[in-house]
Amino acid sequence: MPFRASQKMQTLLTQHFLLVLLLGCVFISVQAKVSSVSCPSGQFAFKNRCVLCHPTCAECEGHELFQCTACDSDEDGRERFLYQGHCRAHCPREFYPDREQYTCLPCIANCEICVDGNICAKCREGYKVQSGLCLPVPCGVGQVQDPDSGECIDCETGCKTCSADDPEYCNSCTEGYFLYRHQCRQHCPQRSYEEPSRGVCLSCPESCLDCRSETLCLTCQPVHFLHNGACVNECPQDTFGDARGWRCQPCHASCLTCHGPGARDCDRCNGWNHPIYGTCPDITCPEGQYFDSGAHDCRYCDVSCRACYGPTAQNCNTCATGYMLEQQEAVCVQHCPLGFYGNSSSQQCERCSTNCEACESGDQCLSCQSGSYQLFLFQGSCWSECPDGYFETEDGKCEPCDDICMTCDGRRTQCLACRDGLFLENGMCRDNCSVRTYAAEDGTCRRCGPHCDTCTDTSACTRCTFLYLLLNGMCKASCPEGYFEDLDQGVCVQCHESCATCSGPLSDDCESCSTLAPKLYEGTCSEECPASTYYQSASMECQECHQTCALCMGPEPTQCTQCVKGLALDPNTMMCGVTGDSDCPPRTFLHANQFTCQACHRHCQSCEGPGPTDCQTCALPRYLHNSSCVNECPVGTYSAHEEADGLELGFCMPCDHVCATCSGASPKDCLSCSPGYLHLLSHLCVRHCPTGYYSTGHHCEKCHVSCEMCSGPGPDACIVCVPPLLELLGTRVCVEQCPPRFYQSAHACWQCHTSCKTCTDNTPQGCLTCDWGSILQEGVCYPRCEEGHYYSQNEVCEACDESCKHCSGPGPESCVTCHTGFGLHAVTRSCVRCCQPNEPAKNCCLCHSASALCLEAPVSAHNQAEDDEVNLRSRVYQHTSAALPAALILAVVLALGIFALAQARARKRLCWRQSYERLSGTAGARPDPRPMPHGVPEPEDSGDDADVVYTSRDGSIYRRYGFIHKPEPEEEEVDEANENTLLNQA
Repeated sequence: MPFRASQKMQTLLTQHFLLVLLLGCVFISVQAKVSSVSCPSGQFAFKNRCVLCHPTCAECEGHELFQCTACDSDEDGRERFLYQGHCRAHCPREFYPDREQYTCLPCIANCEICVDGNICAKCREGYKVQSGLCLPVPCGVGQVQDPDSGECIDCETGCKTCSADDPEYCNSCTEGYFLYRHQCRQHCPQRSYEEPSRGVCLSCPESCLDCRSETLCLTCQPVHFLHNGACVNECPQDTFGDARGWRCQPCHASCLTCHGPGARDCDRCNGWNHPIYGTCPDITCPEGQYFDSGAHDCRYCDVSCRACYGPTAQNCNTCATGYMLEQQEAVCVQHCPLGFYGNSSSQQCERCSTNCEACESGDQCLSCQSGSYQLFLFQGSCWSECPDGYFETEDGKCEPCDDICMTCDGRRTQCLACRDGLFLENGMCRDNCSVRTYAAEDGTCRRCGPHCDTCTDTSACTRCTFLYLLLNGMCKASCPEGYFEDLDQGVCVQCHESCATCSGPLSDDCESCSTLAPKLYEGTCSEECPASTYYQSASMECQECHQTCALCMGPEPTQCTQCVKGLALDPNTMMCGVTGDSDCPPRTFLHANQFTCQACHRHCQSCEGPGPTDCQTCALPRYLHNSSCVNECPVGTYSAHEEADGLELGFCMPCDHVCATCSGASPKDCLSCSPGYLHLLSHLCVRHCPTGYYSTGHHCEKCHVSCEMCSGPGPDACIVCVPPLLELLGTRVCVEQCPPRFYQSAHACWQCHTSCKTCTDNTPQGCLTCDWGSILQEGVCYPRCEEGHYYSQNEVCEACDESCKHCSGPGPESCVTCHTGFGLHAVTRSCVRCCQPNEPAKNCCLCHSASALCLEAPVSAHNQAEDDEVNLRSRVYQHTSAALPAALILAVVLALGIFALAQARARKRLCWRQSYERLSGTAGARPDPRPMPHGVPEPEDSGDDADVVYTSRDGSIYRRYGFIHKPEPEEEEVDEANENTLLNQA
């Protein structure tokens, strides 16, 4: 017994061991299968299950927006490109978007912006685009590199070097220009002088109003006097201060000090004697004499002097009439020397203003002195530089600047400053500054900061160039931490306070979290993970629980602590599954193991598998089509939706068979039509256009208001007219009344005979009026001119327009008949080329074979072929009341034709061609005593066979017949080709 018990126990242990081994193998097999799970597009494998990627990712390795591995168009149809784990709408600088792989690929070396991997649009700073490549090319003299484009741009005129941020801000000037307040000028402004060695304008000494150097003043400020190139407060001895020109002038030779230039202006005499009435005499002599100290006697003054003082006779005090006192030499002269002018009131030569060579008065200079430096004449004074508002000319004058300039340089339109309300840019005054500049307080257009398109100041940018970002008035290449790059708006936007880094301003745009809310889940940072998620410390993110879990604790997403409603928790595996009649939660499907619920594709609302083509329903804005959820329904379907369990589901439903595209299921909801159908009234599709419409091949368009039925657009394509309009037979025009050369019969206008202007029927004998120059006799119009000519107002026969065979007047719109191959337009009376078979009616017309009229005027190629028009006519006449009269007319015409043929047969044979018969008489013979113009005789016979009568050049009368007897065999036939020859020889 013990042995048997022992044996039984051993058998039992063996069975348990085999069972455990089998379960282990099954568990390992299941784990191997689960671990090798393959997720569909838009999902990634995590903890043996598929999890949705971020909506911007096409493929990913995690559910955050920075964990993308492949990109495509997002849910809104916007293209995105992979760069450093992000699917971005724009690639950053130095990269370009590859639309085949949807990735950002690098530009060529030293390139900042490019369109592909071979051609650069903008280089880095220090490089220049040449043939699509970025090469380090230094800029030339007077150029600077644009920090935005990398190109070398020109500095302001005259600049040798300038600021890269503002090319108008000069740092040094080329030869011939001088730097003044960062402008290069050809001439320095007033109160400054040119320093050629340094190429700059320097300010004059404070007391100088105008100068040529620091030590050479030309004009002084008031209360200062010019003396030997310097401005002094008091003039030295032997000179006096002349306040008229603020300069020191010499005293008379007899004076030690003085208050004027004359001999009577002395304040002190030599030897410090006191003057007598302003004069310093030695010995008093009579008037007109002076004391000769050598002879110790009084001698007579020179004849030019009224009074003199010696030591010579020419040392005058005052001058005789006709002379002026030259005070410097104390002599009387008839003409003052250069630099002086004659003052008629004082009879003295007075000095011109400073630097003046010739003048009319002390303040009216005529020309300036010439010397080592140039002076410029302005308002009667000489200046080293012209004042503001004027510019220096080559002939030494100051000319006014243009009205819009406050100051200018070199020419009147080269502005240096502008009047109020205008702004200086590139030497021109503008109402507004151009792009990348701003209006500065000094009235100039200053360049915005680097990479800035618009600004209000150098440090206040409002919009940056492409791919640069605005932050606090400056343009940045990239945003600092705590901001995200909004490339669409070109700005750096601050992240939400819960984010450390982000991709947008909202609370769910976080890429990493701040210490206040350290746990990240789907872009949102919070203190604790939200429901249905657990915290994974390795990735510092909240991960989703399995869809079957209401709560889970990790580290696996299937380690549930609570299941969603309807599912049961397995306490051994901590997994939730289906039991009994319960169903999987939304957006999941039941696995083949009949317990586990697996996630649908992210586009599906419900499904039967994990792929994008396993969908059963779709939630708006997607629609179900062929088991896939699409953003737009394809051609041949329309989008529909219905509500289910509070959710709007979308479906693609088929259009009616007549519709190619539609907005609903009805055949009245068509947007475009299927092949073989025509679009009518924007929503209908029909096989044939209804009455009042014509086909363009794809659409039914409404006929012209004059047409009840038509074959095309416009008033020239009518088939049936709208009552009470009349049909113009032989054309497709409907008219209110018959035009010239037509007569009314019933509801139609019939064509008169070509010889009639107005008529009662279509025979040659039915004329009522004739063209100018034709004679009406018993209903027949007898023309004065032969075919191809008309009778002009000058009473001579003149040739018709070359387009007409026969005409009633000059020009191409007076034709009566046309040449072979051309049709007559009944309304315009012009000849138009007939269309050839199968030729579109474009620049030609469809010609009526019987009347030789144009059925349609030249139109576009939308017209149908003539055989379609004939079929349409047949349908028209089946539905119109005009069918019976037409049949009657046709019967009458046939009867007359048969009768005419019978008569012709009675005359033996017919000749189907036209011939001419010479009538008796000439233009000179007049059997009727009544005078007729141009000798045209009164016709003796106007039989029914006559077609029309013509006059030849020699005045002979010819009648042309439609049908004549063929001559007997002995008579020679006249060839039709010789018809014109016969007329010309007659």
